[in-house]
Amino acid sequence: MLKREVTSHLLVTLAWLGIVTLLRWSWHWNLILLWLGGFVGTFLLDTDHLLYTLIIYPQELTSMRVRRLLELRRFKEALVLLTDTHEERFKSSFHNALFQPILYVVCFFVLTSTGSLFGASLVMAMALHLLKDELEPLLLGREEYLRKWLFWQIKTEVSFYNQKLFVVLMLIVFLGLNLLLI
Repeated sequence: MLKREVTSHLLVTLAWLGIVTLLRWSWHWNLILLWLGGFVGTFLLDTDHLLYTLIIYPQELTSMRVRRLLELRRFKEALVLLTDTHEERFKSSFHNALFQPILYVVCFFVLTSTGSLFGASLVMAMALHLLKDELEPLLLGREEYLRKWLFWQIKTEVSFYNQKLFVVLMLIVFLGLNLLLI
């Protein structure tokens, strides 16, 4: 499960970075920063699983198991456990519908206010990671799963049509932000 999750995120990021690099049509050494920021940003968003297990909900069984593995310095096993049980965690800090627009505002700020390719690709890779995590259950028709983890903060029932609308809107905004990166 860990290899599949990491591979799928890396492939999506690699494809995105390749397209951005080609469309920039500027071959300089600073592209290394673009790629480095992209790879760091891809996995930075998953820190909310650590926040969830170690700080927000430490009383849950998986959280206690992860904490125990970390105490024993068995980091790889803890990472595998976090990956294998990621679908159990619905109330993530970063994987939700309220965080995503905030992230896009940060993306816009970084893209328009700084010249840092590292920072720009870091926040854009975080947005891509979240978008990939949304598109996968949407395309597989996992309506209930998507509603539980993406819209958990919204107290009213979110229809599947509105879920699709939200994800498509976020995809359009992401594509628009990419124009600022290119």
